[in-house]
Amino acid sequence: MANFLWFSKLHSRIYQATDGRIGATLWHPMVLMHTIGAKSNCIRTVPVQYYPLADNGIIIIASNNGQIKPPAWWFNLQANPTFNIQVGREKRRVTAEQLSAQKRAEIWPQIRKLNSAVDRYKEKSGRNIPVILLRTLATVAP
Repeated sequence: MANFLWFSKLHSRIYQATDGRIGATLWHPMVLMHTIGAKSNCIRTVPVQYYPLADNGIIIIASNNGQIKPPAWWFNLQANPTFNIQVGREKRRVTAEQLSAQKRAEIWPQIRKLNSAVDRYKEKSGRNIPVILLRTLATVAP
């Protein structure tokens, strides 16, 4: 897990330093989320794979690569659902909305088509993986 954390920090730095020219795709499309810490209220930057399946935003999943615990950023989104993201070179203000069980069931096959590992993550974690819409509120000026 330590190597993953190190890689995530490096990925975030490269993504930011190149203004999204490098790091926006890492085998899959990646979003850079600038969440607000649930306890600290500090900005926490984390790269997350996203799925371009919504007209009004993007979809992410809180899989934590199949770990038993959800990712820390999931708790941040629940406490502070409005924050900034970067998708490639575009910066947006978004609000996070967990999809209902019905919408999740509808979109899960599309997510599976884009990333076959999601079923393995669900099985390995033993939990229902939250599916989140990052609804675009506005484009943020550079």
